[in-house]
This record gives sequence, C-alpha cells and structure tokens, in this order.
Amino acid sequence: MAAYMIDDFCRDLDRIVVEQQGHDRAIVAAAKPLLEKMLADMSWLDPKYTRGVENASVQYRLRKHPDNLYFISATVFWNGYATPVHDHMTWGLVGLWHGTEQEERFTHDGERTTPAKLRHVGTVVAAPGSVTTLIPPAQEIHRITNISPTPSYSIHVYGTDIDGMLRHRFDLETDEVKPFTVTVQTAV
Repeated sequence: MAAYMIDDFCRDLDRIVVEQQGHDRAIVAAAKPLLEKMLADMSWLDPKYTRGVENASVQYRLRKHPDNLYFISATVFWNGYATPVHDHMTWGLVGLWHGTEQEERFTHDGERTTPAKLRHVGTVVAAPGSVTTLIPPAQEIHRITNISPTPSYSIHVYGTDIDGMLRHRFDLETDEVKPFTVTVQTAV
C-alpha cells in the first residue's frame, strides 16, 4: 500500500474545510484520523525540516491553503524545551511523529486579559503517532514540553496561517497575559 503523504492529506483537508467551514469541532474530528494516517510514514518529509535550534523550537511552513482555511508546519522542539502556556485562536491538530512530548491543557475564564485565571484541566504524554486537538475558545490553551533525550518532531495543522498572528501567552504565577507572535520559517 502506498504511503499517505502530505499531498493526499491536503487533498482530503481541502474537502473537509470547505464542507465543514465554521464548524471547528467537525473539522478537527474529520482531519484527526487523516493526520494519524499520514504520521504512520513520514518518509515524504525532506530532512531539512527536522533541523532543530538548540534550546528552542522552530516551525517550518509546509503548506498554506490558498484561501487561508488551513496552515501546516513541521515543528521541532529541542530536547528539554518547553513552550510558554499559550493559545492559538483557531482550531488545530498536533501530530507527533518522533520523540515524546508532555502536553499540559488549560481552560480560562473567558477573557484573555490580565488577570487571566487559567485552570489546569489535564496532562497528556504524547508518543509517536498520537494527535492532540485544539478547539477554541476553551480547548486551545496549552504548554508542550519535549521530554525526550533528543529533539521531537511533529506536524501542526491550524485553521489559519499563524505566521505573525497575534496570540496570547499566559503567566501562571502572576495571571498576566502578554501578546506574542510566532515567526514560521519558509526555508532552511
């Protein structure tokens, strides 16, 4: 059987986001098994998209829907790296294909202003092949930590282009909310 590669995934995702537009939960539910299928054989991914940055994370743009209905990146977390607690402001899928990551989930009081009262709602340890979901507004705040002794590799799929998008970082000790953006790499 031929590998299910990114072109196959994008063809199917094109159909899903048009048919389910505006229904985040339905998009995520339909796309999750397809991302799991793609993660089973990552031989299609050029190794240049697995280059990490010491003590940091890096995201490489793989695809963007022409009407900005989704965005796909290859993401590398250096071993031991932890993201800040942050939101996404869109639906998403995080599919791990190498390494082990710990994801801590949070929910909020409905506001993204200081003081933000976040509540920890669970922790999941993700192994290769697993996919976690992000559904706004209450299920898209998290912190990811690479708990592997080597860099971890994942495919992130979002409901919009996150490159330069204004999002929020949450300080759990002070309840402070700060705006931030992510720069996605287009080439290595």
